[in-house]
Amino acid sequence: MRAKDIVVGDIYKFKAHPEVGFAKAIKVLKPKEGENTNNYIVVMCEHTYLPNDDYGFIRYFKPSDLIK
Repeated sequence: MRAKDIVVGDIYKFKAHPEVGFAKAIKVLKPKEGENTNNYIVVMCEHTYLPNDDYGFIRYFKPSDLIK
């Protein structure tokens, strides 16, 4: 998925293992912006096991690792 296709607040699955976990997009960070220290775009996500969970871990993923 491209970075411009990511919608903040939407829930995505992982390309490598779509049956395990969900990622709710919180923010798209450009290279070297804010807490992103990488030279590529990352998506700040709330990583949960079920799509309707109220809690989760904050993790950063490449947009290419996510699918709708």
